[in-house]
Amino acid sequence: MIDQRYFQAAGAVAIVYLALVVVARQLRRVRAVRFTWAYHFFALSAGLVAGFHFLPESLAWRPVVLQHLTAATVVLAAFPLVTLLNRAFWIRFDASGKRLEAPRVLIDLTGVGVALLSVVGAMQFVYGMQVPGLVAGSGVAALVLGLGMQDQLKNMFAGIALHFEKPFKTGDWLLIDGVHARVIEISWRSTRLITTDEVQIEMDNGALLNQTIYNFELPSADHAVRATIGLHYDVPPAQAIEVLRAAAASVPGVVVERPPVVYLKDFADSAIVYEIKLWIREHSQMSRILSDVRSHCWYAVRRAGMEIPYPQRVVHHAVAPDTGAAARQAAAVTLRAHKIFGCLSAEQCEALVQASPVVKFANHEHLLEQGAPGSSMFVLVRGAVDVRIARDGQVKSVAKLGAGDCIGEMSLLTGDPRSATVVAEGEVEAVEVGMAMFGAFVRSNPAVVEQLGELLAQRQLANAHLAAQGVATSPEQVRSGVLRKLRSFFALGD
Repeated sequence: MIDQRYFQAAGAVAIVYLALVVVARQLRRVRAVRFTWAYHFFALSAGLVAGFHFLPESLAWRPVVLQHLTAATVVLAAFPLVTLLNRAFWIRFDASGKRLEAPRVLIDLTGVGVALLSVVGAMQFVYGMQVPGLVAGSGVAALVLGLGMQDQLKNMFAGIALHFEKPFKTGDWLLIDGVHARVIEISWRSTRLITTDEVQIEMDNGALLNQTIYNFELPSADHAVRATIGLHYDVPPAQAIEVLRAAAASVPGVVVERPPVVYLKDFADSAIVYEIKLWIREHSQMSRILSDVRSHCWYAVRRAGMEIPYPQRVVHHAVAPDTGAAARQAAAVTLRAHKIFGCLSAEQCEALVQASPVVKFANHEHLLEQGAPGSSMFVLVRGAVDVRIARDGQVKSVAKLGAGDCIGEMSLLTGDPRSATVVAEGEVEAVEVGMAMFGAFVRSNPAVVEQLGELLAQRQLANAHLAAQGVATSPEQVRSGVLRKLRSFFALGD
């Protein structure tokens, strides 16, 4: 007949094993603690230790096997203990459920420390070995091992210092030894980074601490970058600073809340050098933003009639040929087809555009700003623009215009503020007809005013909104009012 103690031993093994498995599942559900496969070996070993206490003491092999099982249980207990310690101290979850981990060096040190303690505990308390004597006897070996691993130990302690001092974290953009790179991992020995060229580099933590580290994410993600440009000595600095500031502010990616600042940096041999200081938030976009800033500045200074000089040592300055003949010819054709300017003869349109400059705009630059005072119109000859209107705090795109269209004509003729914002989509080339130029033209051709007045009056009479508001009681009053406004605006007298 089988001794009942064997059944009791088997029951104890099953109960302890199942109880530990249930506890692990509860911890996983409640605290998101995930144990590894080693946990099942620990639970089985603990169950066997409990079961062996129910076996008959007369069994000769029972003490030896129980001693080994107890030692194995102590060592295997290190695995779930490390998992619990890491979850308690080094692993967190944010509000969205994203897993946040401390640097790998702390997780690894916790595992190594608990494993050593479990092995030492098994040797000391299960097998009765004198661990202090064993450690003293291996002092020479430990010294040799320490000397051979001094670099690894230095990197390990440097990793601990990086964790507590926190000069940077995973995801931060750094400048180290002239290289821009983003941190992707911090381990116990090294820090892994990836450069703006998508090249991975790895630096020992000990060497990293000896470098000067520039962190573009601290104290906040907003940080300044700089670009320089040289302009001719004939350009007034106040005018240059204003043009460059506006050009830099129009670049996507520049922090709107912190407008760019322009400094006169140096009087160089061939140019006055200006430094543009601007703030960005995404350091990964630094190269693209600085490229766009330089591009916008080039277009802006060319439109303003400013020169970016070549290095030169000559006194004579040759006059550059007029390269806008084709653009002006296309603009004259556009004016002849316009609803308002179609009253002008071909010769008058040619004369008007020949006296007007050809200007260019970069992608995303604003040709017009809604609500701003207007003193010119643009005849588009190349490229496309987006017309946007702001109402009730929202900006809406209302039209797409391109070559053969005119923008800003009402401001040119009446001086009214701009009614919309017009943004370049790609490079745009246009002929700009200014108020001073157009005023001189109409003063030399007074009959044009009568024709323009008639066309503007017809445009107002056809406007249902103005008619509903009762702007004029008769067409004659509208015509006389428009004509009077035109004569006053261009100082022609009655």
